[in-house]
Amino acid sequence: MLRLVAGTILLLLIGFAEALAVEEIKKDNIGPWEIEATFKDNKFAHCAISRKVDEVVASFLRTSDGLSLTLESPNWKLERGKNYPVRMKAGAASWNTDVAAENNSVSVAISDKKFIEGLRAANVLVVEGAGATIRIPLDQSRAALERLEKCLTKNSRAVETNPFVAPTRQP
Repeated sequence: MLRLVAGTILLLLIGFAEALAVEEIKKDNIGPWEIEATFKDNKFAHCAISRKVDEVVASFLRTSDGLSLTLESPNWKLERGKNYPVRMKAGAASWNTDVAAENNSVSVAISDKKFIEGLRAANVLVVEGAGATIRIPLDQSRAALERLEKCLTKNSRAVETNPFVAPTRQP
């Protein structure tokens, strides 16, 4: 009986260790922005910068596919899978697009290069939806977005340089 209990505990500990190894996140800060590099199953997944303003968390996610924006609030009740039209403004740049909804968040791939440059130079990101306008201060966003690009470059190439050494996992 004691062996059975010990074996069960050992299996639970191994399962717990494997669950922890599934996703690893390294974090740092640049002003109000938190930057993180995420690894899944010991492979680089993405880099992100985020900040919270009131009840809204704004996150820019960078993968090899490009840049995307997610806005999330526990107060939102959205229809999952629905697309909502928005107008985004960053300084002089503006962009009309649709955002894809989850239960309490929306996301969009940012494909407009002029708008991305506007994000680097603007003081505020304005997202105008049908029911409200969201303002996300972009203080120190130029440095945070540059660090986001460096994070992607550094971490996506880490395995290519030496497959026998674990990559340095830094945001």
